[in-house]
Amino acid sequence: MTETQIRPLTQEYVRETLKGFGLTVLTDPDGDSLVILGDERLQAHALMIFAVDRGKVLSYLGQVENVFLDENTALLKANQWNDERRWPRAFVRKGKLHLDYHWDLEQGIHPGLLRDLLLGVIMGTGKFLLWLEGMEA
Repeated sequence: MTETQIRPLTQEYVRETLKGFGLTVLTDPDGDSLVILGDERLQAHALMIFAVDRGKVLSYLGQVENVFLDENTALLKANQWNDERRWPRAFVRKGKLHLDYHWDLEQGIHPGLLRDLLLGVIMGTGKFLLWLEGMEA
């Protein structure tokens, strides 16, 4: 049976949706969902954190790992990505590449829309990793 009602945003709702994709979902010390995204073709991978702020905002933060760029090159890459694409946003903090996206879901969210939002940012992160290593235009 397909669920059709809008549900309040909770960390458990996000976690069960991520698990529904067949992902291994870990929990960080703050109770946020953590997914490690990688591809056997790539050196880079991303630590993806999905946090719920007081049931109002769903935040995604991805930390790109195993990429060895100097800070200027990383900044140029982030700017190029942001200029050519929309989601997720790329930025550099302390010399490391990060990705993020935030949704205001204070009124709750339909299960199908939550799946679409999460899948979109996961796929966008995968595309970023492929693009970063020159495997996607």
